[in-house]
Amino acid sequence: MSIAFITTRELSKQPARVLARVKKLGPQIITVNGQPTAYLVGASPLGIEADIDILRALRLRQALAAAQAESLRAGTADLDLAAIDAEIAAARAARPARPAEKAKPPRPARKSTATKRSA
Repeated sequence: MSIAFITTRELSKQPARVLARVKKLGPQIITVNGQPTAYLVGASPLGIEADIDILRALRLRQALAAAQAESLRAGTADLDLAAIDAEIAAARAARPARPAEKAKPPRPARKSTATKRSA
């Protein structure tokens, strides 16, 4: 499987050729000003629902990887449970107290609108 880089210009000028290349060679990377922006991937025989599920799983993995990278960057990757609990307690203590919510009066019971059927 050969992954090629395709410019947005090429995609807009020759979409049929690009799609044929995806079908023949597999995923292609779309670039904007030389930067990878999107992936063009052919549909699988499993159907669109399965493909969407796979794409959602990919997005979830991307989000997880980004959160892990941010944790490493911030130096919080090695916190133990006690340190995490301390961070949470400090953040809660630092935020202003919320005003107490007024208790809502109970809603009146609905009257039955059922009518008797005549036999």
